[in-house]
Amino acid sequence: MRMRRWAIGGLGAAGAVLVAGATAWACVSGPAVNLSTVNAKPGQEVTVNGTNFSRPEAVTVRWNALDGPVLASIERGTGNTVNGTFTVPEDAKAGNYVVIFSQSNAEGKLTQLPVRALLTVTPDGGATPVVGAPVSAQDTARPVGLVTTDNDISGATLALIGLGVAGVGMFVAGMAALFAGRRGGRAPEAVRARS
Repeated sequence: MRMRRWAIGGLGAAGAVLVAGATAWACVSGPAVNLSTVNAKPGQEVTVNGTNFSRPEAVTVRWNALDGPVLASIERGTGNTVNGTFTVPEDAKAGNYVVIFSQSNAEGKLTQLPVRALLTVTPDGGATPVVGAPVSAQDTARPVGLVTTDNDISGATLALIGLGVAGVGMFVAGMAALFAGRRGGRAPEAVRARS
């Protein structure tokens, strides 16, 4: 009976720690950017205001891909803010484009999850593209999304995997203890009937 209480208490404590850790992980806010405009013309300067850039590296502004052309490099300001400008490429055709803000260390590896902002390029005297129009033409030779060539796994990912494995292990151990307690316990004594 005592073993069962310890197993249930241990599983409850482990579950509380896992839930608290998952909640804390989910509530961490990452970097965010605001553009001065969401519609720009080729060659137009756009102002960027960013928050929560906790890494010391400069923020690299790229055009339409994680490995796309660099539009600007903005130094991080006080209070983890980023304020600067970039210029829309002169040869940009009308359409929707993704502007990517990333931070990399001296070896070129990403140090913070890239942040994306959508920017619509309109031609001089032209109308805004139709809502739902496809994002600019894609290069089929380049993988889609935030894919990089290295296969490094972050420490946070490894920690989450470790917590998950530990949680499953504790659950299995608790169930084993519970069933062992039921099998190995003493059989109840028979009640004597009065005559």
